[in-house]
This record gives sequence, structure tokens and C-alpha cells, in this order.
Amino acid sequence: MNPPQDNLKKDCFIGGYLKPMNTEDNLKKEIEIEYIKCPLNKYTFSIKPIREWVEKNSKGKVLNLFAGKIELKLNEVRVDMDKTMKADFYMDAYDFVKECKTKFDTIILDPPYAYRKSMEMYNGHKASKFNQIKNLINKILNKNGIVITFGYHSVSMGNKRGFIQKKILLLSHGGAIHDTIAVIEELTQKLKLLASPDTKPSVLNKELETKK
Repeated sequence: MNPPQDNLKKDCFIGGYLKPMNTEDNLKKEIEIEYIKCPLNKYTFSIKPIREWVEKNSKGKVLNLFAGKIELKLNEVRVDMDKTMKADFYMDAYDFVKECKTKFDTIILDPPYAYRKSMEMYNGHKASKFNQIKNLINKILNKNGIVITFGYHSVSMGNKRGFIQKKILLLSHGGAIHDTIAVIEELTQKLKLLASPDTKPSVLNKELETKK
């Protein structure tokens, strides 16, 4: 039976904790695996255990790229297209990453399902806009910076972008609802960008300078 949705104190609890080894020969690193049972919510960070997990695992200057309405207790720059949300910049996430020249220590990616699945023409081919964002992420991330991604896969940024997995959080929503997976990946090497950044001067970067 699914837990009631209106009592988060009773609904949410942290379950197991494991430390398996990554089986790839060139990446024999420990990956921490954590488990939280909680109801599904449109606003991920309205669930207290998830919000606290992100706050605990983030470091330094944080970019919250699909910010939504829940503010985090972090030194965060918030980006959202929806002007009813709490954001520092109201613009498309891809446009922000393409223009941005500020570097961050943590980048949080929790895109809406529709954004994750949206496709558009890029260099003459249909491409995922979310993947285009990920292809540019390392230009605005400090070395050994981390990306925290919420979705349905245990690898998001991946080795080809210079990242290794550090921690996985399994979010179990109960019943027939699919689990959500959060993964923390660390940038270990700066590889050639898989997309071209915007080199034009931008008002965005002047505004980011004032937030330092």
C-alpha cells in the first residue's frame, strides 16, 4: 500500500547504504549508494529528505539550472524559464549555459520530463536539448566540481565528458510509480567541449559578476 501523500514526516525515510566498486577497469572508484522512500512530487526539493541530501552533497558556488519554486540553503544561482518561480535569471537553461562565463563548484540538473525528452535541430540533426546542455557543462564547472542530476539513469554526464560517478541516490515512490535516480558525478579532466559555447559579450555575465 502506498504511504499517504499528506504526511511527509512519516512518508519519507532513508533506507539502505552501500559502497560497491565500479567495475570498469580504468575507474576503480568507490560509489556510494543511498536510498530514500518518499512520495513523488512535481517540485523535487519540496521533499525534505531530498532537499537535505542535495544541500549536504553540494559544495561551493552552486548553479541550480531548473530551479523551480523551492530555494535551497546554498550559495546558489537560480535559473528558470517560468517567471512564477524563484529565480535570478529567467531564461532557457541551454541559453544560460551557452552564454555563461562564470564557473561553479556544483551544478544541479533537475529538468522537467518534457525538457529532457524535447528534440530540436542542431547542426542539421535532431538532438536532445538536455544533451546539448550536458555537452557544454564542463566549460562552467571548476575542476573536481560536481554535477547532481535527477532522472532515470545512473550515469548522466559520463566518461566521455570527463566525469566519474561518486554517489547514487535511489528514490522509491512506491506502487507502480517508477523510481527516480539522482547521481553525483565529478569532473576529473577537462576534455574538448562536445558543443560550441557562445563567445559574444553578454549582460548575463555582468549580472553574475555582481553576485560574487
